[in-house]
Amino acid sequence: MKEINRLWTDRSRENHKELRKYLRYMLNDHLLFVVIFGIGGGAFYYQKWVHSLDGNFPVALMMALILGLAATISPIQTLLKEADQVFLIQIETKMNAYFHKGIWTSFLSQSYVLLILSAVLMPIYAQVKGNGFSFFFLLLLVLLLMKIWNLYIRWYVLKFQEMEYSRLDFWVRLALNAVLLFLLVDGAPIYLIGLIGVIYILLLAYFSKAAGKKLIKWDKLIRMEEQRMMAFYRTANLFTDVPKLKGEVKRRKWLDWLFQFSAYGRENSYWHLFFRTFIRNSEYFGLFIRLSVIGALLIFFSTNLYLIIGLAFLFVYLTGIQLIPLMGSQDHKLWIHIYPLKKEWKTKSFLKLMQYILSAEMILFFAAEAVKGEWTNSVILAAAGILFVIIFVRAYIPSRLKKMNH
Repeated sequence: MKEINRLWTDRSRENHKELRKYLRYMLNDHLLFVVIFGIGGGAFYYQKWVHSLDGNFPVALMMALILGLAATISPIQTLLKEADQVFLIQIETKMNAYFHKGIWTSFLSQSYVLLILSAVLMPIYAQVKGNGFSFFFLLLLVLLLMKIWNLYIRWYVLKFQEMEYSRLDFWVRLALNAVLLFLLVDGAPIYLIGLIGVIYILLLAYFSKAAGKKLIKWDKLIRMEEQRMMAFYRTANLFTDVPKLKGEVKRRKWLDWLFQFSAYGRENSYWHLFFRTFIRNSEYFGLFIRLSVIGALLIFFSTNLYLIIGLAFLFVYLTGIQLIPLMGSQDHKLWIHIYPLKKEWKTKSFLKLMQYILSAEMILFFAAEAVKGEWTNSVILAAAGILFVIIFVRAYIPSRLKKMNH
């Protein structure tokens, strides 16, 4: 038993070390500035929107769907590795304490999401219902109990081999969570809420007994743990290079015409390398497409000029900061270091590519505003955007690259 407890402690420590290694790049001063700016702007417009609501707003339905979904999505952290299905399977019956630690660790980490969502939604509840914030603590308590229930039901269902259990599990839990929260927020009679609570208890008892003698599906748990870490690595890769994450490479023949405008020559070798890497690597190209489309949609549906300019700056910044790892994406190739190419050509070519990419994104934002017929706002956005791109590429990125080299 001591060895099993030590196994969880060692792996938890190793996992935290791995997370910290990338979080120091993700939670840098520049990102915190953007986050604070985004939260401040969002809170201002959110407050104005909340004050415009009346008693007819379906607050119970909205809170039931949002909080119910947050409670239902309950991935379990197991920290399992590929070799465990060979070496730990021998002591499977003695590993209950190990997996319970994983469930409760998952509960603690996911409780923060419920706390934040509840705090964000409470102003809407107070505005529509007029009951103040005294309801907040009752709601949070129910959500925490609900999260524990969802995690344990999820754990029991993972032991079933039948696919129909996995298919129905999520939707049944989502329906129950949403109904219970709707009744609670809407102020339904206590006996209706108690009836749903009885269903929760019966389902927990049923799955606990049904899964009691079933064996652990090691391959499924290991695959889920790998997917969980890959999701973190994909997020970290937006801020720094992650060796464990390899992007998919595609030809994208339909974009070959872009290379016709590129001049050849020794001084343009890095330009062709970076340009083709950006176009063909799904991590970089997909990132650019996603952020550009999301930014354009937000700008299209926004009406305030200052908000539009702020959104454009924010998405250009996020795109640029997350494409910086492209600079060193090919450094592991031997021929890069043996070809007679000057180092300054590399930096010049990279900055040139970033100028084109971010300018193209700003043109898309200009089009999203112009299609609404707001030509004055469009011209102001374009002028401010191009100025921001020039400053960002010629001042910020070189300083960031210098800092990374040190």
